[in-house]
Amino acid sequence: MADTLDWLNKHLILLRHLTVKDATEQENFKIRPDLAEFYTGVSGTESMVFKLAKAEKYKDACELLAYICHRRAGVWWVYRCILSLLEELRVNPAADRDIADIAVSFKTTVPDFAKVEIPKVDPKVLEQLAAAQADMEARNAQMRAQADPEMLKFVEDAVEVAFQEFKRVHGIHPVDLMKKLAARIHEDPNPVDPNSPIFKAADELKAKLQAVRKETVDTIKSVLPPKAPEHEKKVRDDALSAVYRWVVAPDEVNSKLCLDIGNECPDTPAGLLSLSSFWAFGNLMPGGEQIVPTPPGLAANGLVQTLLMCALHKGGTRKLKERYELYFNLGVDVLSDQDNWVESLAEGQAPHKTISTPAAKPPVKGPGSVYKRWKPE
Repeated sequence: MADTLDWLNKHLILLRHLTVKDATEQENFKIRPDLAEFYTGVSGTESMVFKLAKAEKYKDACELLAYICHRRAGVWWVYRCILSLLEELRVNPAADRDIADIAVSFKTTVPDFAKVEIPKVDPKVLEQLAAAQADMEARNAQMRAQADPEMLKFVEDAVEVAFQEFKRVHGIHPVDLMKKLAARIHEDPNPVDPNSPIFKAADELKAKLQAVRKETVDTIKSVLPPKAPEHEKKVRDDALSAVYRWVVAPDEVNSKLCLDIGNECPDTPAGLLSLSSFWAFGNLMPGGEQIVPTPPGLAANGLVQTLLMCALHKGGTRKLKERYELYFNLGVDVLSDQDNWVESLAEGQAPHKTISTPAAKPPVKGPGSVYKRWKPE
């Protein structure tokens, strides 16, 4: 649960839809099938939001908030969430990975379930074998001592004649054969031939894979422009500035500005929020002779996807669930009118312009904001 549950004592007043039915019919809000039973028996959106939060379903609570909130307040809320992400990245910036480093090595790994361990010899078994061998040698010596010397020599000579015949046929004396077999016990039963054609084919395959990998990397790099951190920061700041201007004055001029700047970086949280601000204005043709209404749910879905991009952003100091918990608490502050843009206007500076790099100290984790909270006078 959250560090504090202050939101339980707050009342959401900046809502466009007070019932779940209105949200589904007028805003095209879709209740996920796995949450259908969870929604049973609750008609008010505010009650539903807090029910989801009590069950720690912060992501679902944030999605519902995006669909039921006043659009201007919703844009300000997600703007604050982006600021919290920027504060995280000041402490732990996202590390960029060069595409050329991907799949550099083709070394294979054997999964644990497929590994076969060589059975280990039980020391007790070795002791028993050694004792049995010593006993056999003792009994053999005892029997030889009891045998008639002439008869024993006759038998040994006969055996040697047989062994010599075996050597003539097979090219090796039986005793030497036994010694050779005993020596091979300690050798690898499945020796690897370094000159095997398999290794040659494997090397050729690796060379082909590396050539394909290099060609693929070169192709991707040729069509993707190299990253320019300063330019990316400028575009992000421009998008956030456009969003802030729209929140302060959501008119046609600022809506058109959000559209133009958002189209420059729609794959970033700031860019998508800028587009969402344009959609939140409600007219897809600002300055035109006729009003083209924004489709129901388009602006809300833009806010939802912006939150998802923030929650999944690499780097930072929080995990996905922690971020959604923070975003929910920020949303409650905004929709209960505990937080808005009034004080930032009095200070004469957009909040995102106060964030610098690097951070002097880590942000405070928890449901509260990691930076100064703006509240109305």
